Amino acid sequence: MSFPTNGVYMIKNIGRGLMLDLKDNNTAEGTPIQGSARNGTVAQQWVIKRQKHPGSSPSKSVTIQSHNKGFNGNGYFTAVSDDSDEPIVYTKHASMIDLVGHVDDTFTMSFTLGNKNLVLSIPSGRYNEVKLENFVQGSARQQWKFIRISDLKK
Repeated sequence: MSFPTNGVYMIKNIGRGLMLDLKDNNTAEGTPIQGSARNGTVAQQWVIKRQKHPGSSPSKSVTIQSHNKGFNGNGYFTAVSDDSDEPIVYTKHASMIDLVGHVDDTFTMSFTLGNKNLVLSIPSGRYNEVKLENFVQGSARQQWKFIRISDLKK
């Protein structure tokens, strides 16, 4: 499995076939993060940076920022609480994400300071909201593929 290195990516939900998308590319605090059909816009581009902090694994902890302000990003996504069915929203505050790899080069994503059993998902086939959901082994709606677009500019 190939762990994402620092760079700009599109992030695809395997079960729903949708891209992680900043709704309307709106950078207001609390804007929903959604799944959307691939459209190539900057709203679907995310800056991935590996992180090290006490208690984290440097081989799996990252921050994920919106790319709408360029290579340094300008905001992140997070869950407001550690509850199942919690919507994922845009925020100015960084959250560490743990990527847990699978043999098919997909990953589950959980917040390092939260409940490790809760992972990002698009739980409904009818609605495109990205939410926290209790981990289910082998659930494609909880698996994400990172599609590299470019390196980070220094």
